[in-house]
This record gives sequence, C-alpha cells and structure tokens, in this order.
Amino acid sequence: MDEEPPRQSFCTWFHSLKVQIWIAWLGISAGIMAGTVFAIQYQNWIAVTMCFISSAFATLVLHLHMAYKKTQMAGWTSTKLKCIATVGATVSVITLIAMVYCLVVAGIEHQTIDREGLKGANLWIAAVWFFMTSKWSALTWRFARKYRAFCEETRPLLTNSSPPEYSVIP
Repeated sequence: MDEEPPRQSFCTWFHSLKVQIWIAWLGISAGIMAGTVFAIQYQNWIAVTMCFISSAFATLVLHLHMAYKKTQMAGWTSTKLKCIATVGATVSVITLIAMVYCLVVAGIEHQTIDREGLKGANLWIAAVWFFMTSKWSALTWRFARKYRAFCEETRPLLTNSSPPEYSVIP
C-alpha cells in the first residue's frame, strides 16, 4: 500500500522560512510601488515617507531571514540583534500612536477617500502606511529576538572549541 506523506498544516507552511522571505519581498515591493504612486499621482508626502520607511523595515526583516538562512548570523553579537530589536519595538510603538492620531484627526476633519480627497495630506492613507510601518517594525523586533535566542543557543558550541596551542619551542 502507498503511504501518503504527512500533510503540513497551514500554520506550519505559513511560518516556514521560504514563505517569510517571500512575504518580506512582497512588503518591500508594496512599499516602493505605493510610495511611487503616492508621490507622483497624489503628492501625499506623509504617505510617501511612511511607504519608504515601511519598505526599509521589510528590507531589514528580509536581511534577518537571509542571514539566518545562510548561517551568517552565527558571527553576529547578541548586542547587535538586541539593538535591532529595540529599534523595531520603538518604531512600532511610535508609528502605532501616529496611526491612531491620523485616524482621529482625519475623522474630525471629515477627510474623504475619493480621488480628489486623496490628493495632498490625506490622513486616512497616511494611517494605513503608519500601520504598515508599525507591522514591519514589529516583525523586525520579533525576528531579531527570535534569531538572538538562536545565536545565544548556538554560541557556546562555537566558543567552547578553542584552537590547539602551538609552540615553536619544544
């Protein structure tokens, strides 16, 4: 009888490294394309700035994944990953607060989302990109912490193997 291979659940597939790399690439391209459109067509400079900052954090997430995949992360210090995680967490909180502010002010000022309403400083669209920046910076924080734990686990394996001592004098 032919045995069927075990099926992977959606969660297992979604959290695989390959899928996470593709998601990071999607975030990079979405930020660049949206930033270009909001600059050329709508002149919404707040949204343009946040699109490119979001894309930068997606690039950082991609870099973390690729360094982990290619085992280049073994040489990184714990402090480096801790700094990356701290920056990610800080930016995530700040942009989340900015998103809420944009939503409140856009509602109070009765800004519209029609074609003409999107031109200039439309805070509804800015709120969307503050959220995207918050998401990518939170993912930077998450993966920097995850990979730091991995590095701290494997570091004793690398540091305990001291090279043999050689002497020129017998």
